[in-house]
Amino acid sequence: MNVMKILPGLGISLVLLASSVLADDALEGRHITVDGTGTVRGRPDLAIAELGVTSRGESATAAMAENKRMVASLLQALKDQDVAEADVLTTDFDIHRELQNRRGADDEEGQERFVVRNLVQVTVRDIERAGYLLDKVVEAGANEVRGIRFTLQDDTQMAAQARELAAADAHAKAIHLAQLHDARLGKVLRISESGFHAARPEAMMMRAMDSSSSTVSAGELTFTTQLQIIYQLKD
Repeated sequence: MNVMKILPGLGISLVLLASSVLADDALEGRHITVDGTGTVRGRPDLAIAELGVTSRGESATAAMAENKRMVASLLQALKDQDVAEADVLTTDFDIHRELQNRRGADDEEGQERFVVRNLVQVTVRDIERAGYLLDKVVEAGANEVRGIRFTLQDDTQMAAQARELAAADAHAKAIHLAQLHDARLGKVLRISESGFHAARPEAMMMRAMDSSSSTVSAGELTFTTQLQIIYQLKD
């Protein structure tokens, strides 16, 4: 009876083994494997900033009340700058205690305070106004600016261009390697893409010494993709 239970499992194993052999048969004979990389650069059209308010109070109620007031001012400033409500997302809300030591006092004599932090992610669709917008929210009470990054609303075209460059790079390498071994390229046997990604560095934010206006430099984004292509080789 135990043998009968094992046989179905053995049958499945044989089928899987046969499938694996069939898959490997496609790569029998002479072939070459090459990697290709494609990189393109483009201007971003979207800015995403993370900012918010941290407030402190002797009680949780006092800290919450102050934080609520400051956040309301922050949200109103965003509204005044035509930032849509759908483009403002709460990313962090936290309440905790902290111990503030009196100057020269021991830890046991420290004063306890409550800290409330409320952070939001703001999508800025007019990136030329990103620096001006940051100034306005700071004036409205934002005391935390975690950073700002730039991206594209649609990177489909960039991905296609990077993929074309990666394919051309792989093909050129394959032709050269085939020639070095007195062979010619045949048909493509397999193509795999390791992934498309964009380098999205944090924006550089500078505040002029003689001005209250922040300068935000968007720069360019770098998009990269990598392909692995297996070619058949002919004499």
